[in-house]
Amino acid sequence: MELDEMAPVLVVVMNNPRDMEIARREGWYRIPVKRAPSRLGAEYLAFYQTKVFGPEGLAVNYYAPVKAYRLVRREELLPEEKDHPRAREWYYKVEIGPLERLPRPIPSRRLRRITFIPTTLGELFRAPEIIHLFLGGE
Repeated sequence: MELDEMAPVLVVVMNNPRDMEIARREGWYRIPVKRAPSRLGAEYLAFYQTKVFGPEGLAVNYYAPVKAYRLVRREELLPEEKDHPRAREWYYKVEIGPLERLPRPIPSRRLRRITFIPTTLGELFRAPEIIHLFLGGE
């Protein structure tokens, strides 16, 4: 299957191993509506893993195709956390396909606060460093 280099990708932050397991096993990722980027629709999600991931941390290592977007309350996504302070808040449940490992990690060589980075699939495969994913530069 040939990949479209211009396909939109949204790089999102993966800051805990439990959420990575949910993405891997259950096939979804959540984005709070209050914090969602204005350009949400993408054909792929790529995951920037924070330092809690040890050797894989501070880099983008995986991406996945987006299957669907749904609007749900957090308590529907994580029923075991029904008493969470944000349980009634709205989230985008981004349903994804299998996680694929990038041919090479995309590291963040300097400490940066990363939230969402809109980019393209071509840039995702070519970027030597996270800064190169920002369309139009820094």
